[in-house]
Amino acid sequence: MSLSTVGYPALMGAQLSKIIMPHYAAALLGRKDILEDIAQCFTTALVTIRLRRELEWIMESSNFELCQSDEQVYTKAKALVSQIHQLLGLYLGLYYKPLSISSIMILNDDDEVIRRRIYATMEVRVHLRATRTFNPTASGSVATDVLSGAFDDPAITEALSLVGDETPTWARVYDIIKFLGDEDSIAKSGLAPRHDTRRVRQTANHYRHLGSPKKHPLPLNPPTLSEAALFATDLLKKWIANRI
Repeated sequence: MSLSTVGYPALMGAQLSKIIMPHYAAALLGRKDILEDIAQCFTTALVTIRLRRELEWIMESSNFELCQSDEQVYTKAKALVSQIHQLLGLYLGLYYKPLSISSIMILNDDDEVIRRRIYATMEVRVHLRATRTFNPTASGSVATDVLSGAFDDPAITEALSLVGDETPTWARVYDIIKFLGDEDSIAKSGLAPRHDTRRVRQTANHYRHLGSPKKHPLPLNPPTLSEAALFATDLLKKWIANRI
């Protein structure tokens, strides 16, 4: 099906509160309380999560406009869910999967399903309250601001990919710090004091090279993995905030 029959005009910066012509959407499965929490943080044309006719939760996106097939929509929907997952991992400390994409559908003007295709699932989980972290407003939220930034800025996309979708490791902590620069550049940018960054980086580097610990000794008072992961993700959040 072509763009002319399934697309909808972009309404950047405004909530998709009214369906004006047939368009693609992705159906989501998950706990009601989690979906309600997330939905308040994704209300722009780039990503909207809403309850359709009190029947099911769906995700809509302007990224679906140019898609010519269900497969293309599913690919883009998976990419969006993956980035949302990375956001939840970075900002909420989430590395689990309570939400899933269950199908791709086309909706008509009355928000009714014209056609549906069932797909495999991709999941996302929330731990902290999303509304307390992403600060949703009438024009969007931190979450949608970051997704919009990633759309235009490959560096933000790369930063989100460093978070990944699993529990943080020492290698990932090290990679995040190296992505942001060395201790001096991080301190110069105002993200963290030089000695704090050095302590975390040195500890992460030690555990990356356990085969040769003498060459990569631990610092005095090394942080735990949890402390180091929190430090690294806080750096990344500050860096992203400076770019959006």
